[in-house]
Amino acid sequence: MTEQGVLLRFSGRDRVYAFRAGLFLPIDRVLGARTLGRRDAVVASPRVHLPGISVPGLLRAGTYGVGERRQLWMVHAATTLLAIYLRGEPYHRVVVEVDDPETLSRVINDAIPPRGLPAGRRPTA
Repeated sequence: MTEQGVLLRFSGRDRVYAFRAGLFLPIDRVLGARTLGRRDAVVASPRVHLPGISVPGLLRAGTYGVGERRQLWMVHAATTLLAIYLRGEPYHRVVVEVDDPETLSRVINDAIPPRGLPAGRRPTA
């Protein structure tokens, strides 16, 4: 997490699966983040992977869906995942496996500026 947004870095084989070394999500594109159980996340996702790989219960990586419902997945065997919801292109949702999805979800949601204020601006108390 940076002041400007969420920085995801992929390593090893994940770079190959995602076709990228990482992804930066500007905070002004982030609508929110939450944790999801693996089963719920998979059920709510498109089945078409372009490009992507899926081994049920072991690996789901790459781009899934087309158009407005396009999602990036980078998940191995975790049962609780972090889903980051976005506005604009190229992704509607990014689903990743992280060490502490609950904490990271709170950090991301706390960083989102209130509606009507630009990123990096917080109302003063």
